Amino acid sequence: MLPTRDGSFRLFRFSGIDVFLHWSWFLVAAYVVTSRVGNYSSPVWNAVEYLALFLIVLLHEFGHSLACRSVGGHSDQIVLWPLGGVAYVSPPQRPGAQLWSIAAGPLANGFDPGALRSGVGGGRA
Repeated sequence: MLPTRDGSFRLFRFSGIDVFLHWSWFLVAAYVVTSRVGNYSSPVWNAVEYLALFLIVLLHEFGHSLACRSVGGHSDQIVLWPLGGVAYVSPPQRPGAQLWSIAAGPLANGFDPGALRSGVGGGRA
């Protein structure tokens, strides 16, 4: 079952795309951040790590949405929830347009400076 806007609130709008956050994200964030106390010198870094993960997820979802729009499709909503995110896209019914809409999410993460720096995207660690 895909997450819907039910139980979500709007965070912001960028380039005509509304970004929503589900309320359960806060429960999982609190659990993850508090259960990892001691992994870093300060608990603040646990929260920073969790927020960075969701910024990466958000970049991924914007990759899908903006690619869909670039081929003439429709996308106006992203929902973030504890297990990731969903970009609601409707690309044109052409194989190339659908492939681009699908592939652009992971490709967007390839241009993420943090991923490049850590070696995930081909950069040096």
